[in-house]
Amino acid sequence: MKKNTEPEFINSPLNNPMPNYSVYRMGKAESVLAWLVAFLLGGLTGLVFYGDLFKADGEKTIATYISNIVVFVIVGILAAKFLVPMYVQSKLEQQKNKIKSQFCDMLESLTSSFSSGSNVIKAFESAANDLRMQYSENDFIIREMDEILAGVAQNISIEEMLKNFGDRSGNEDISSFADIFEICYRKGSDMQSAIYRTHSVITEKIAISDEIETKLTSNKMQHNVMSLMPIALVAMLRATNDSFAESFTSPAGVVVNTIAIGIFIGAYKYGLKIVNIKG
Repeated sequence: MKKNTEPEFINSPLNNPMPNYSVYRMGKAESVLAWLVAFLLGGLTGLVFYGDLFKADGEKTIATYISNIVVFVIVGILAAKFLVPMYVQSKLEQQKNKIKSQFCDMLESLTSSFSSGSNVIKAFESAANDLRMQYSENDFIIREMDEILAGVAQNISIEEMLKNFGDRSGNEDISSFADIFEICYRKGSDMQSAIYRTHSVITEKIAISDEIETKLTSNKMQHNVMSLMPIALVAMLRATNDSFAESFTSPAGVVVNTIAIGIFIGAYKYGLKIVNIKG
C-alpha cells in the first residue's frame, strides 16, 4: 500500500484546521501498539513454520537459537509492514462510513427544519441543535455544523462552507449535495424538496450497502477462519508430533514450506478480492 501523503487537516474558509476524511493517522500510542501486536503475531507465526532449524541429532544448537531470533525478527517486521496498513485502511473505512451516516442524519434534521417553515440559516441552526441530542461535541458532524454556522456568522456564504466540507469528506454524496445546495440556493428553488430527495437517495444507498455487507459477513468470517487454519494446524502438529516437526527443519521441508506459504498468501489475497465487494 502506498503511503498517503495527503494532510490530515485542511483549512476551512475560516482558516481553521478541519479533518480530511480521506486520511487516517494513528496516534503515537495507537501506532506503537499496532506495530507491536503485528510484530509479535508475525514473529510467532514465523517460528511456527521456520522454528528450530539447524538441530544436531535432534538437539537444539546455538545456531538454532540464533535462527529462531532471526526468523522472529524478520517475519515480525514483514508482518507489521503488511498488517499495519491493513489496519489503517480498516480504520479509514470506518471513518468514512461514520461521516456518511452522520451526514445522513444531518439531512434528516434539515428536512424537518424546512418542513416547519424555517429559512436556510434557521434550518441549519435547528438541525445543529437536533444533532447535539444524538452526538457528542467531538463527533464529526457536530464539528462540521459548528464550523458552517461560524462561517455564516463571519459573512462567509453557506455554500462555500458546504463545498469545503464536501471536498474534505471524500464522499461523492456530500460533494453532490453541496453542489445541489448551491444551485438551489442561488436560484431560489425548493430547498426542502432538494434536501428530502438527497436524503432519500443517500439513505437508500446506505441500506443497500448494509444489506450487501450483511450477506458478505459470513463469507468474510469463513475467509478469516480458513486463513488462520493452516497456521493453527501446523502449530498443533508440530507440538504433538515430533517426526512432523523434524520434517519441517530439513532442507526439503524448508523449500516445500516456503512454496506452500507463497501459495497460501496468493490465495489469501485472491480471497480478499472476492469478499471485499463495495456496496
